[in-house]
Amino acid sequence: MKIYFDMVGCRLNQAEIDLYAMKCLAEGDSLVSKAGDADRIIVNTCCVTKKAAADSRKMVRKYQRETNANVVAMGCWPSAMPEDALSILDAEDIIYNDEKFCLLEYGTIDLSEVKDKPKLGQRQRTRAFVKVQDGCLNQCAFCLTTIARGRARSARQEDIVRYINKLEKLGNKEIVLTGVQLGSWGVDLGESLRIADLIKTILSETGIPRIRLSSIEPWDISKELINLFQNERLCNHLHIPVQSASDKILKSMRRPLTREKLEDLFSMINKFAPNVAITSDILLGFPGEDENDFNETLSFIRNSGMSGGHVFSFSSMPGTVAERMEGQVQASITKERNKIARDLLDQLSYKYKRKRLNTEDKVLFESKLRIGEQFFWSGLTMDMLRVLVPSELNLKNCIYRVELGKMNENGRLFGKVISD
Repeated sequence: MKIYFDMVGCRLNQAEIDLYAMKCLAEGDSLVSKAGDADRIIVNTCCVTKKAAADSRKMVRKYQRETNANVVAMGCWPSAMPEDALSILDAEDIIYNDEKFCLLEYGTIDLSEVKDKPKLGQRQRTRAFVKVQDGCLNQCAFCLTTIARGRARSARQEDIVRYINKLEKLGNKEIVLTGVQLGSWGVDLGESLRIADLIKTILSETGIPRIRLSSIEPWDISKELINLFQNERLCNHLHIPVQSASDKILKSMRRPLTREKLEDLFSMINKFAPNVAITSDILLGFPGEDENDFNETLSFIRNSGMSGGHVFSFSSMPGTVAERMEGQVQASITKERNKIARDLLDQLSYKYKRKRLNTEDKVLFESKLRIGEQFFWSGLTMDMLRVLVPSELNLKNCIYRVELGKMNENGRLFGKVISD
């Protein structure tokens, strides 16, 4: 069968379709790069916001209209909003999360049968996303994903290591460890294992050149984990979703944090791993947020040492605790706060990039693009900065040491290769 994959959402969804593609290849199916050539189209969906849920529905409807393929929706959208999904899909064309978890167990896939790296439509990356856990121990008031994904559960170390070694054989130079609550890996395995233990095992039992962490909650970051960034194979970047720095709002969000704990964590990272770049997610307009709460978050961002981040406006999702909360913030106020916070994070990003000028870093090149009459290769530094390097050579999936030479008015970094 000819299969085409697409997705809405996060790196975890990408990791899942990468793994599903491996399973399809092992079972004798073929992957196609155009939806119109497919017998079956599998869409891994998302419902983290109203927009993500709407985008998931639109993508399914698009493929139903524009192709003759059997269209299948899997993941969070049908799991959290089954009535909506069943209004446009037959029951047999839905893969709910509990079915997906069983379908994509590492132990169910014969990796020895996979001879080539899967090519997934337009989503052909040099980095590989590796799902190490699913579900979440926390129940943040705004989050529907934890409802859709359920309890926290971890993949076994030996299965993860086997998968990473296979990815390296297929040519990958970087793996990104992903999960709903990445830092909770190991809590259900009954061996007092934590995410730092998994990273140590990967460092000792694989040869993959670069290991990167996706988003990790503040309460899951230990001193032991921070010390691991002394290893040059572990990419020196942490994405820590702060959401708010107001004690009042953090409590309403049901996040086990205080501003003081956040300040202590960021100070510890800056002290013991000063080369680690920190980015974050900020959620504004949560019910009850006033100007004082907003300003507390701004002041934390300003003094945190962040190198950038993302800002999201609160989206009331059905079934969450926050949906029933009083004190809903006007959309116009949330929009104004969003812009102020984004401008601040953009300033911090620009400042961080300027600090990195005239320094060197290892860059993994991903794609080629044209600017005017010149061709550039685009790649990522160890600390997650995108750099453009002029070259007529094929640098795809190669790691070179690059000098970061200049930055244009739009914040784009340019460099030159100095060695491999």
